[in-house]
Amino acid sequence: MSAASSGSRLRSEVLEVRQQLAERRQEIRQQHERGLTGVQVCAKLTAAVDAALVRLFESALADMPQGKAKRLRENCVLVAHGGYGRRQMSPHSDVDLMFLYEPRVRTEAERLAQRLTQDIFDVGLQLGQSLRTVDEAINLARNEPMIATSLIESRHLVGEQPLYERFSTAFERMIQRRPKAMCAAFVEARRGERQKYGETVYLLEPNIKRSRGGLRDLHLLRWLWFVNTGVSDIDRLHMKGVLSKFDHRRLASSREFMLRVRNDSHFHADKSRDALDRGEQVRLAEKLGYRGREGMLPVEQFMRDYFRHAGHIWFLAARVTELSCPRPAVTSVLGAVFGRSIEKDYRLNTHEITATASGRSKLNTRLDEALRLVDLARLSDRRISQDTWYLVYRAAPKYSSELTDSARERFLEILDNPTQLGPLLRRLHELGVLEKVVPEFTHARCLLQFNQYHKFTVDEHCIRAVECATQFAERTDRLGAVYNRIPKRQLHLALLLHDLGKGHEEDHSELGVGIAEHNGQRLGLGERDIDQLKFLIRRHLWMSHLAFRRDTTDPELVTPFAEEVGSKETLELLYVLTCADLAAVGPGVLNDWKVSMLTDLLRNAAEALSPKPRLRVQDRRNAMRIAVWKLLNPADRDDPWLKQQFNALPESLVTSRPPGQVLALLRKFQALGPGEATAWGGPAGPPDTTEIIAGVNRGTARGVFSSMAGVISAAGLPILEAETCVLHDDLLLLRYIVSGPSAPLAGEPGAGSVEGRIAELCEKLVASIDSDRPPTFPRVWGAEQHAKQAALTNLPNEVRIDSDLSDQCIIVEVFTVDRRGLLYDLARAVHEMQLVIRFAKIATSADQVVDAFYVTERDESKPTDEARLAEIHRRLMAVIEPEE
Repeated sequence: MSAASSGSRLRSEVLEVRQQLAERRQEIRQQHERGLTGVQVCAKLTAAVDAALVRLFESALADMPQGKAKRLRENCVLVAHGGYGRRQMSPHSDVDLMFLYEPRVRTEAERLAQRLTQDIFDVGLQLGQSLRTVDEAINLARNEPMIATSLIESRHLVGEQPLYERFSTAFERMIQRRPKAMCAAFVEARRGERQKYGETVYLLEPNIKRSRGGLRDLHLLRWLWFVNTGVSDIDRLHMKGVLSKFDHRRLASSREFMLRVRNDSHFHADKSRDALDRGEQVRLAEKLGYRGREGMLPVEQFMRDYFRHAGHIWFLAARVTELSCPRPAVTSVLGAVFGRSIEKDYRLNTHEITATASGRSKLNTRLDEALRLVDLARLSDRRISQDTWYLVYRAAPKYSSELTDSARERFLEILDNPTQLGPLLRRLHELGVLEKVVPEFTHARCLLQFNQYHKFTVDEHCIRAVECATQFAERTDRLGAVYNRIPKRQLHLALLLHDLGKGHEEDHSELGVGIAEHNGQRLGLGERDIDQLKFLIRRHLWMSHLAFRRDTTDPELVTPFAEEVGSKETLELLYVLTCADLAAVGPGVLNDWKVSMLTDLLRNAAEALSPKPRLRVQDRRNAMRIAVWKLLNPADRDDPWLKQQFNALPESLVTSRPPGQVLALLRKFQALGPGEATAWGGPAGPPDTTEIIAGVNRGTARGVFSSMAGVISAAGLPILEAETCVLHDDLLLLRYIVSGPSAPLAGEPGAGSVEGRIAELCEKLVASIDSDRPPTFPRVWGAEQHAKQAALTNLPNEVRIDSDLSDQCIIVEVFTVDRRGLLYDLARAVHEMQLVIRFAKIATSADQVVDAFYVTERDESKPTDEARLAEIHRRLMAVIEPEE
């Protein structure tokens, strides 16, 4: 019988307990709303469950014959453990209960446990229960770390006290016999959980229980302290001197914050909810009274507090973990024998670097010495010993923010060396040292970027950008070659500073210019380096905007870009900075297609900076024409149709493929009769991208671009780039670059080879021309939730029209939340306005998709009339903001 059973089928006492528990929970919720602390709410919820379980236990015994009840009472005990055992139950936490019994009453105990299990479910509690003897419990705990961690939190609930004490004594004895192994097992189990739920404190949608710095790391601290001291409660640990006043205050504050947030999430959802998605973050920020300020949303303030508390928990968890899992004895012996001293300040052992008395004295007051220590650890590939680490952590707030010559020189030397630079900077930031060198890191610490695009806080993103750049050294492509030859110090400093202007009302790139100048002067850079640094930060988004939203084969775009950049060195710095910035946004953001787009822009801009760039473009076309004509039969070399079509081909197509492919394309087009079409596809270059080319004879004014875009989108293939070109004699060329397709598994719809899927898609593309049937877009799991989450940032829908950048086209940019069929709807609206899309790129910016179109009239003229431009704006706005 479940809790959903009708009341008439439940015993009256179960119904009464259920009613009392519900009333008590409601009272506690009201107290929570009035500001009762998270710890107190959890304690009251635990007490309410205690009362319910004790009453159910006594009721079950009362229904038994007196002798049997007495026998069970003397040989059984209910043991609360886990979160329930430590009295930290949130509103919808599971009830972790162990039914402990003596072997001689096994049969009766099993029947009692069955009765209690049913009653507990019927009163509406989620039960995690086990039935064990003392020996079974100890053996399971010995072999299963997670069971051991749960039983550390055990407490007597009801039943035979001596039996519980026997279990408790045996359990503690088992733990004390193998403390190192138990600690290592606890740490490893927790590491696996963090890898699943987030191995950084600064994940923007964390799980409050299981992500790094969450409640589970508080639990890990309790487990490790129990093994080492026999005590797990932080208040008792403080009284015993195990936990300093500083750490106790921080840990208690962080525990309170986390529990209050979790309690509110459970109460609001009326179920267990530990994931802090963006909608929940917004709700909690409002609920907890965050007001926001200029340049910072209330939700960003709330999440800054979350990350600050998670950071405190993680810092202490990492420290206690290292202290609880010491090096093997042989390592200590080898360290003592083979260790060496460094200028009497540090002792270098096989795995650690430790400050001597002389070193500790310097670390207490000198910023440059802390930089030296961290760099020594990096260069020697040693970790910093916990005592030394903690010394710097406590001393860092007292360091002067005025940089000495020694500190400047040390920090710039650190930036020059890419080896393990990301972890080094992260270590400096964790210690509070980095903000003494770059003061703006104080503001950026734990600063949320509230969008679906970025996955990390501003400070973490900047450090990750440096880390990602250093990893480019291992690449064998153009990106790797450029990284390995550019000035490392300038690049790494630019990456470290590039987003520190966020969190203010003003544009972060413009604010970043002042940050660059301030820090360049603090670090003693020359005027040229400061000017270059200011340019890189002001323009750090420019290259990605051009590469992903513009036609980078257009000299009208590339030449002004190259001229403003000014030098090959600055261009290459900006290129690597752009790639690293994208890579640091989140996993998979910098893909091979984006690298290829940025590399094409780099190549074209570098060519524009060299002498006679336009002549070189024409030289490439001439060389390709000569190579293609060599492949023709002598009779075809004077064919005027072939000459005219070749001369009309777009630059992107002529110079990006072998001569044989260009000729094959012309031959396929030549075979088309009036009104006929063809399409084919193959790899585009970057892995998992496909190029699809189509030709339509008499193709203009037929809505071909939109119909084909609809077919591709309906196939679930994101369009990355698209291009159309009207060749000689009204021959329409279309070119799409799409993400995918990968072959589906056997047995799935459309199963088969990638080549088969592309061929099937091309058949549909040809069939779609002049069709009156709109495409059917498949439902994508999670798409509605994604759109709902993206809309939380309240970014406006926008249509921008640029009439100046191109002499031939207007450029229309559409900013909106992505949805199924959006590109089709936009392209169809353009077609219905008697316009032609000559070129298109699809990109992502923050929480919005950005569709950029190069558009002309059907006669290839450029729309210029103000009324016409207003019509285009109005019509496209109607697509992205349809009337209800």
